Amino acid sequence: MSLKELETLIDYSFNNNDLINKALIHKSFDANNNNERLEYLGDSILNSVISEHLYLNFLDYQEGLLTRARAKLVQGSHLTLKASEIGLDKMLQLSKGMKKLPDERKSSILEGAFEALIGAIFIDGGWVNVKKAVLKIYQDDLNNLSVTDNFKDPKSTLQEFMQAQGLKPPSYNTIELKNKTFESSVNLKGIRYVGVGNSKKVAEANLAEEVLKSGDII
Repeated sequence: MSLKELETLIDYSFNNNDLINKALIHKSFDANNNNERLEYLGDSILNSVISEHLYLNFLDYQEGLLTRARAKLVQGSHLTLKASEIGLDKMLQLSKGMKKLPDERKSSILEGAFEALIGAIFIDGGWVNVKKAVLKIYQDDLNNLSVTDNFKDPKSTLQEFMQAQGLKPPSYNTIELKNKTFESSVNLKGIRYVGVGNSKKVAEANLAEEVLKSGDII
């Protein structure tokens, strides 16, 4: 995956290539020159762009629905998906040890890289360009939003589903791993499910989503 291919996918060409290069450096590769600060910035910018777009274009949505729609679009698992769609998984600079991790353990790294990319675009090109890039990346998601969508977070959805089936709500076992990564697990019907994220909340949400996608509790 080349920089030119990435720029085509996000509809933005960098003036300063140092910024996009830094956005792709994980701290395991370089402890001092990495994407963490850009990730911090990108998180706020992404939320602002999505919030503004929903407010201006989804006039039938009241506050609660706007909040849940935004949460769905910026939740960790969705950022991982967006990162993969534009090829960031093929461009990340990781330590040899991190490269050997299974994909599910690298999901939080992809989330961070996606947010760092958004931060890099903002620093390089300003609000107008970062807004254009985010809306390009999210074009299909935004076009397919409907007021009838279920925007509940995965944990709430899983809990309600299990209660409706007469089952006890899951008990999450969440631990902190190295590199500020959290792993959450649960055993249901003899099957162990695992979710990973850059916070306890994200790890548990990713775990709940894995259970729901499996269909094993139905």
